[in-house]
Amino acid sequence: MRTTIDIPEREHQLFSSLAREQGTTLGKLLVELAHRGLRAPAQDVEDNRSHYPVDPDTGLGIFRSGRPVGPDDVRAVLDETPE
Repeated sequence: MRTTIDIPEREHQLFSSLAREQGTTLGKLLVELAHRGLRAPAQDVEDNRSHYPVDPDTGLGIFRSGRPVGPDDVRAVLDETPE
């Protein structure tokens, strides 16, 4: 079934990159993430949030690298990734 959803640009890039890394489509990745979220007991979700900071706007985990990552770094990785 086809549907249309609005995904903020930043998250769309993140999900697309993750899908490419896993060798799957964006749609299949989003379905899998939704299933995981539906299966996860609320307590487990809360417990996992304490292990790393969470962006209050997106609810996604914030991970720090050893140095700042900018648009040029992202472009370089995207240029190396086969589509």
